[in-house]
Amino acid sequence: YVMRPLLLEGYKFDLRLYVLVTSFKPLEAFLYRRGFARLSSEPYSTDQSTLENRFVHLTNSSVNKFNPTSHSDVTNDPKARGGSKVTLEFCWERLRQRGVDVD
Repeated sequence: YVMRPLLLEGYKFDLRLYVLVTSFKPLEAFLYRRGFARLSSEPYSTDQSTLENRFVHLTNSSVNKFNPTSHSDVTNDPKARGGSKVTLEFCWERLRQRGVDVD
């Protein structure tokens, strides 16, 4: 478990990236630019009272869609939103704003 994860607007997230590998020797791969980030639906916390709260610690959208008190509204942009998911472009932009090198 990562004790101090990189957060997106205070929420845990993971990336769904799609890669086409056309050759292994030599290695040749292409990254599809339209991936997405999945977010937890409650802000991240290491407080003891949240340790068993799966909505704080899991990013699986199949789990988070059942959260009756979802807080993961990290954007009001309907193009970037989708339940507990945001576009990869939105994620990169927010991380750039924080000084994270995503290029």
